[in-house]
Amino acid sequence: MTAERLSLPEPLRRVLPAARWEPVTEGCSGAGVWRSQNYVVKVQGRGGLPVSTLLQERERLRWLRGRVPVPVVVGYEVTPTHEYLALTRLPGIPMSHPDATLHPERLTDLLARALRELHALPIRECPFNLSLPVTLRLARERVRAGVVDEADFDAERQGWRAADVLAELLRTRPEHEDIVVTHGDACLPNVILNGEYVEGFVDVGRAGLADRHADLALAWRSLTRNLGPEYAERFLDLYGRALVDQGKLAYYQLLDELF
Repeated sequence: MTAERLSLPEPLRRVLPAARWEPVTEGCSGAGVWRSQNYVVKVQGRGGLPVSTLLQERERLRWLRGRVPVPVVVGYEVTPTHEYLALTRLPGIPMSHPDATLHPERLTDLLARALRELHALPIRECPFNLSLPVTLRLARERVRAGVVDEADFDAERQGWRAADVLAELLRTRPEHEDIVVTHGDACLPNVILNGEYVEGFVDVGRAGLADRHADLALAWRSLTRNLGPEYAERFLDLYGRALVDQGKLAYYQLLDELF
C-alpha cells in the first residue's frame, strides 16, 4: 500500500461503495487517512506502541455517538499487518483550514462551546480511563521503547531527550486532576466546522477520562499557532477562566511531547 493508493480488505470492499479515494495530509492522527466524497478510511500498522489503535478509536466513536457529534463507524477490519477503520465523512472543513481561520472570533467561540459540551458529559458513564496514572505509564513505556519522536518536540524543548521530558513530568506532576470526558487530541484539525456550526469531532482514539487541561492545553497551543496568542487567550476566557490552571496548561503540553 502506498500513500497514493488504498487497498481495502474484502469485507470493507463489500460495505463501501466504489469511489475515488484521495490521501489526507492534514490532521493530527498517526494513521494513514483516505477520503472519498462520503467516507473516510484510516489505516494503521499493527504492533509497536502507537499513541492509540484504530480498535480503540472504534470503541470510543461508538460510545460518543449520540452524546457529541462524531462520524459513524461503517466497518473495522484487521489483517496480520494492518488495522482498517471505515467511517462516514463529516461535511465541512477542519478548524485549521484557511477558510475557517478567516473568522477567528467565531472559530474560538465554537471551539470553546464544543469543548465545554464534551467536558460536561457524565464521567460515571465513560469507560475509558486516560488519567495520569494510566497516561504516565504509557509515556514511560514509549520512552523505554524508543518510539518518541524527539525531533518533533516544541521549539522550547528542542535538544531535550524523551527521558528528560518524562523526568520533568514526574517531578512536576499535579497533585489533583480535574477529571472530565476529554477528546484527548483537541487540536484544530480534529474539529470539523460546517458554516457557523461545529459538525463534529474526529481522531478520538485518545478520548476518555482525564484532566480537562489535557484538552485545553492542546487547543490553546493550536490556536496560538494558527491564529495567534490573542485568540488562544480569548478561547480560555470563553471556556471559563475560573476553570483554567496555567501550570496545568504547561504540564499537559509537556505530556503531549511523549505522544
